[in-house]
Amino acid sequence: MRRNIPPLNALLVFETAARHCNFTRAAADLSVAQPAVTRQIAKLEGWIGTDLFNRHGNSVELTAEGHALAQVSEAIFDRLELGLRDIVPRNDQDILIGASFGVAHLWLMPRISGMRMAASATVNFLTSDDYRSFDEPGVDCSIRFGNGDFGPYCHDLLFQERCQIIASPAFLAAHPELDPNDPIRTTDPKHMFEHGDPHQNGWTTWESFYKSVGKPLPELKKLTTILSYPTMLDMVCAGEGIGIGYWGLEDHLVEEQRIKRVGQAIGRDGYGYYLVYKKEMLAKRSFSRLREFLLDPVSGA
Repeated sequence: MRRNIPPLNALLVFETAARHCNFTRAAADLSVAQPAVTRQIAKLEGWIGTDLFNRHGNSVELTAEGHALAQVSEAIFDRLELGLRDIVPRNDQDILIGASFGVAHLWLMPRISGMRMAASATVNFLTSDDYRSFDEPGVDCSIRFGNGDFGPYCHDLLFQERCQIIASPAFLAAHPELDPNDPIRTTDPKHMFEHGDPHQNGWTTWESFYKSVGKPLPELKKLTTILSYPTMLDMVCAGEGIGIGYWGLEDHLVEEQRIKRVGQAIGRDGYGYYLVYKKEMLAKRSFSRLREFLLDPVSGA
């Protein structure tokens, strides 16, 4: 039976453009002319029947449908690349890092050039919110959230958990009644975006937030569930609601004044994002150099 899938070349071009959020950089990555990227994106949008990017002059940003397809397409090509590692002889001068979609885009991608230079190797990502995917043999290391208990693996703390409610300046101006210490009672629950913790990674949810601030937990009403953390940030920036933000992941949006942190910051002892790896990985020179880079408070910041 013929598969009902879009043209794979167009999907690869889209995945690259979504990763860079820039058509020119995608063209350079793929070694093609920029108009070729534009044509392939238009071809894919025609096949799907909706816009995947919002165009603003020379800048582009993913639509909600684009965010959803970006996660799917990135997972597809990550899996393909990982599967080929068992077929094609491996080159020691490449590193595969497992990370959630949010960490890959918000924390790793801004550092990718420095990571490649430090490691003197090609750096690729396997993205999944299910950390069990990172236990596969082809994965060199991973970035995982937790309390430092990662079984037989070695681990280094990259940054500690520090969470705070985030909202856009426009939303705060339109909703002065919002009490960041008791949002469920002071704002419409439909404006409260719940990222959830579907794989029990230990992420802070609205339920655990209330426990952390020492407030009696009210009856949880129907919240808006947004499983993609980058999508949730995009909706918060657009003034559509509030969410629980993680220091270290959305710092650039705070610096750009697109969002504000309100209320008290919370964090649990020992919890945070860790670099997780097998002990034998320390013998791989490219990984050791990458590890030093990520742990350096200046270069890895």
